[in-house]
Amino acid sequence: MSLLDIQNLTKTFGGIKALDAVELYVEEGSVHGLMGANGAGKTTLFSIVAGNQSLTSGTISFAGTRIDGKRPDQICHAGIARTFQIVRPFSGMTVRQNVEIAVLFGRKQTPVRGEIAGITDEILTQCGLIGLSDQSSGTLTLATRKRLEVARALGTDPKLLMLDEVMAGLTPTEVDDMITALLTLKDRMGLTILIIEHVMSALNRMSDCITVLHHGQLIAHGTAKTISANPAIAEAYFGTDDGDEETD
Repeated sequence: MSLLDIQNLTKTFGGIKALDAVELYVEEGSVHGLMGANGAGKTTLFSIVAGNQSLTSGTISFAGTRIDGKRPDQICHAGIARTFQIVRPFSGMTVRQNVEIAVLFGRKQTPVRGEIAGITDEILTQCGLIGLSDQSSGTLTLATRKRLEVARALGTDPKLLMLDEVMAGLTPTEVDDMITALLTLKDRMGLTILIIEHVMSALNRMSDCITVLHHGQLIAHGTAKTISANPAIAEAYFGTDDGDEETD
């Protein structure tokens, strides 16, 4: 069953089509990879699904309900959480406080005061951050800031977790640790994951299926093995670098 159903999604900026009639179906309980060169439209798609940008045309349904046109807070409360490429925690607050804010304001039903600490502790433990809970988030390493970004998203109690390059800049060992953590979280929390990642080995290991975008158009969809063996996709992916991190 499709949890997220995107049909004919088009986004234009002036005369430029960032997304051109994209169709995407994310099955409940799956890990769905989204790949493409910089400028392919991946992050734009995330921003539209999350309500941070409006679509030009098309429809987006989540759990059988149309969500296109809704505000980011409404979409978050419906059960969709996203991370961002550039990690910006509340640096003047502790790790715990960053997650508590998500628990307090990101959920459809705000927990009662006595439940907040327990929910936060559980998320911090699952993300391997409980030992850093009282540390200022501004002092964290890149790897732990990436984990905090995931923890903040989990604080909103999502059904669909959209991860935007959470492994970018990590060492191979840190990538392995992140993959293990994400797959464990998926199973324990019953998550569906839609993930953008340029670390192709990680995307191949995690994904049940992969969708490929190129210049805003969907050019392929299939298993990691099928995608990896397609020479046209390899050329499109590795031969193009015409975007930047924020508009990817």
